[in-house]
Amino acid sequence: MKRLRYILAAAAILLCAVANAASVDRVLREFLDRIGGPDASRMIMTRVDPKLERDGREVFVVTSSKGKPMVEGSSVLAVTTGINYYLNHYAGINLAWNRLTVNLADHKLPVPEQPERHACRADYRYYLNYCTFSYSMSTWTWDRWQKEIDWMALHGINLPLQIVGLEQVWRELLMKDYGYSAAEADKFVAGPCYQAWWGMNNLEGWGGPNPDWWYERQAKLGRKICQRERELGMHPVLPGFSGMVPSDFAAKTGIQADDQGGWCGFQRPYILSPASKDFASVARNYYRVLHKVMGPSDYYSLDPFHEGGYIKGLDMGEAYAALYQSLVDANPNARWVIQQWQWGNGRQYEVLNQVPKGRLVILDLFSDAQPRFETYDGHDAVYCSLPNFGGRTGMIGRFNGVIDGYFDFIAKYPNIKGIGATPEAIEQTPVLYDMLFELPWLDCKPDPADWMARYTEARYGVDSPLAKSAWEKLRNSALDCHTRLQGPQEAIVCARPALEADRVSTWGGTKLFYDPAVVASAARDLLDAGLAGQNYTYDLIDVTRQALTDYAQTVLAAMKTAHQQGDTQTFNARRDEFLGLILDLDELLNTEESTMLGHWTEMARDIADESSKSTDADRNWLELNNARTLITTWGPRVASEKGGLRDYSYREWGGMLRDFYYPRWKKWFDSGMADDIDWYEWEHQWAMDASKRYSRKPAGDARQVASRLLDKYLPR
Repeated sequence: MKRLRYILAAAAILLCAVANAASVDRVLREFLDRIGGPDASRMIMTRVDPKLERDGREVFVVTSSKGKPMVEGSSVLAVTTGINYYLNHYAGINLAWNRLTVNLADHKLPVPEQPERHACRADYRYYLNYCTFSYSMSTWTWDRWQKEIDWMALHGINLPLQIVGLEQVWRELLMKDYGYSAAEADKFVAGPCYQAWWGMNNLEGWGGPNPDWWYERQAKLGRKICQRERELGMHPVLPGFSGMVPSDFAAKTGIQADDQGGWCGFQRPYILSPASKDFASVARNYYRVLHKVMGPSDYYSLDPFHEGGYIKGLDMGEAYAALYQSLVDANPNARWVIQQWQWGNGRQYEVLNQVPKGRLVILDLFSDAQPRFETYDGHDAVYCSLPNFGGRTGMIGRFNGVIDGYFDFIAKYPNIKGIGATPEAIEQTPVLYDMLFELPWLDCKPDPADWMARYTEARYGVDSPLAKSAWEKLRNSALDCHTRLQGPQEAIVCARPALEADRVSTWGGTKLFYDPAVVASAARDLLDAGLAGQNYTYDLIDVTRQALTDYAQTVLAAMKTAHQQGDTQTFNARRDEFLGLILDLDELLNTEESTMLGHWTEMARDIADESSKSTDADRNWLELNNARTLITTWGPRVASEKGGLRDYSYREWGGMLRDFYYPRWKKWFDSGMADDIDWYEWEHQWAMDASKRYSRKPAGDARQVASRLLDKYLPR
């Protein structure tokens, strides 16, 4: 009998292993066919072998099998990372946001002559910021989401933040556990483009109310995102319970909750007192619903007191202890992932004393400009790069500094266990992300110039000396910021009109930290390279846009000087040049879908097409109250003007320049440069104007337009 049980048990283990291997093979086949076309999984061989792991480090090997390229790895993610490495370093194929898929059948795939092995030094490869879910992802459908998850897999990301579906979690919790009506719950839940700040306890309700179908859609989408991330070997970082409750929670339920004050003109949600006898039960109910909607995870994001919060009289240590206890009560294996951001008053550091080491993962959110590793008392930390704020358009990076910083810091602080990208928005300057996520797989610090040269070959699939020259110039100019600028350096053409304008958003700036002539020269080199393909076209537009945008500052400065000197003729000529430049930039950006306003607004409207219950009013709500408002006034008058949020998410896009920034400047010039214009009212009316739709169909030839405009404004 014992022998029979042993045989049956062994057979069960074998069957399980076979089934698991088949599942892994399927996942990798489907992954390859999604990114590379229907025959891709026959063109690149893959194999997962956990025995490849070395000293606890994930490993991939680029090699060959039966005359074909092959990628082996110790895990699914190691294999997908190796595939990306092979495509870039062997096949000259660079997949980025402007080209997320490729037909590999159109390319020659070289067979490696000898194995190349890489081991990963980062346990955590983190990705995303709450803000990304609003500034970039709020208008995405499942098709765009699954392409992004594949992009994550290509870059080896194993800890992606995932908050889609949080709306349904709170709605169900409030209605089923605490007696809220649907309308009452809707007053708390923010709209599609404002999920980030609602999830971080900064505001409630703005952008809503959301229709019933929206909650159903988000719950379904969130489950699909989690499922795909898990099957690729990722651990979704889910939104944990941070004590947040609606501001009317105490009145509605009788459970004590405290006012946290305001945030940029918005009323914050309230926070439950950790001393309350009901704290644990509310947290328990929250996690029950969260796991029902999204499934469990071992990683949870909790960011109480984000960007301030009213904490007078609150025992911070007690609060953090209660939050941690509620987390491990819900999942004994849970780890707390927390953003280090504006911990200036020091009291947020109390979390270090309340969470055991190994159970807290600190995202050093702005490591590339403002690292804080010396303050974490040995807790696990992640070196993070924050390349973009607000989705604001502009080419900025700390390319050289990130390479130096990552390797220098991991040598100095052994508690740095990972690397991460925490952008407020994405789909800009992809080179920064390709570099960042390759670093932990390298044995030693790469030479920045050599890395950039090899990247250029992968980016365009050819060895072009002019293209390499362009990117070397960019590496040492626009991509070499040494300040704490919450970038990018801003586009003056997008500023509220003033001759003294020195910024577009409240916390930004237009001062260039590089010689604009170098960027203009890079644009010329790229144009003269005369290459082809999606990557080339996208980069040519972007670098030319930056060069012309930089030039606009020269025109504005000349205008100001002419005005001061009473030189009306020169002033008028420069004014007309400035206005013409805005329209010319618009023409350039309309040659590429991803740099068009219609790409953003039509994606927002497309969401409503997913539900048979949606209406035209829903489409307008998605576009006007959310997508357009976010990138203009941001919030209501008090938040926009006194809170400083207006233009925080400006976009230098085709259509936006012609119909928003150009008429704003022209209105000001036509008024005699009046200082009493109610800009908020004018901007709000534009955002809410449903009579104008924006196309996402490109027009014109990018190379021809770029050539003409460079000759016009920046002649050789």
